[in-house]
Amino acid sequence: MAQSNHALVIGSSGLIGWAVVNQLLQPYPSPSAFTKVTALVNRPLKLEDAFWPEPAEGRPKLNLVSGVNLLSSDDEFSKLLEEKVADVGNITHVFYFAFKQNDDSEKEVQINIGMMRRVVRAIKSFSPTFKSIVYPGGTRGYGIYRPGGIFTPPLTESMADNLPEDYLKTVAYPHFRSLLSKESENKKWTWTELCPDTVVGFAPNGSGWSLAAHWATYLFTYRLVHGEGAEVPYPGTVAGYECLCTETNSSTLARVAIHASLHPEIFSGKIFNVADSATPGSMRDRWPQITKWFGLKGVPPLATSSPADPKPGDFIREHKGKLEEAGVKGVDIWHSAQLDSYGYWLVFDRQLSLKRLREAGFEEERKPEEGWWEAFEMFKKAGMIL
Repeated sequence: MAQSNHALVIGSSGLIGWAVVNQLLQPYPSPSAFTKVTALVNRPLKLEDAFWPEPAEGRPKLNLVSGVNLLSSDDEFSKLLEEKVADVGNITHVFYFAFKQNDDSEKEVQINIGMMRRVVRAIKSFSPTFKSIVYPGGTRGYGIYRPGGIFTPPLTESMADNLPEDYLKTVAYPHFRSLLSKESENKKWTWTELCPDTVVGFAPNGSGWSLAAHWATYLFTYRLVHGEGAEVPYPGTVAGYECLCTETNSSTLARVAIHASLHPEIFSGKIFNVADSATPGSMRDRWPQITKWFGLKGVPPLATSSPADPKPGDFIREHKGKLEEAGVKGVDIWHSAQLDSYGYWLVFDRQLSLKRLREAGFEEERKPEEGWWEAFEMFKKAGMIL
């Protein structure tokens, strides 16, 4: 008999939140794990445009709720939950995949702390069955926003507790941990932070920081302009092409999130690095595989490549007419300027250790290139590329 687990997924139209809902509806890990899934989004999203699995026997019942703004006041947010979320009093698991970017890093931290606090306190007040909240951190929490990084890889979870004070003020994740530890003290619920590096996946309603979406649009446009079989240099420097990293497909991250939420006795109150494979890779490995999907030949960056060169975003804007002629919907991407710089500023090794995750019993591995191909297939299915 199915347990009465009710999952609330916040940020369900985003890169990771979409994948969490998608995995819950597969259903992962089993038909008995969850009976209800409530997918919260801020911007309007039609269910038929979400590309989640169709309702079927053995799958959790899905409720899609739009118009929930985490920046509203505490009272307004609680009222919205009460009015819009059916069975709000029986939410058991929260998957929190929302983040508000701000150009002022310290202000960004305060905004996101406020959002997290607002959600946790509302759920605590409504649901006595609340068991777990899982949210994503990232390698920003290991200092990669400093030129050259702060720590020597492989990056381990313990490093997150040793950030320099000035850098600490600019990263939300340590403050999330402090907040959640305090809020959950002597309570029956707990928290888990998951730490990926590059996240590769699909989002149906636009996405921030989606490298797969940005490069999908770029490479599709490149093929339209230069034709199939054209050589396309990696948009970055040789150092960015060669350095080691670990990629995480959003489906992998979602499965770890769900697994962690169901095993609080192991995952409670800790950070866990997440990646598709414990073996790091590089863009020297990945770029030819990514471009091949589009019928192109990926080659190393030009020897003269520099941050001053035209970027993928520039190329997309220059040839916008080609995309319009092709009749694609386009991929709405925020923070594309940062994605344009990916191969120019991430030019140092930053691979993750998966030792803690493996010791916790999650041993799934997949080839990282498959995650890119899976995302491109979904963008094609959604008409964002052809």
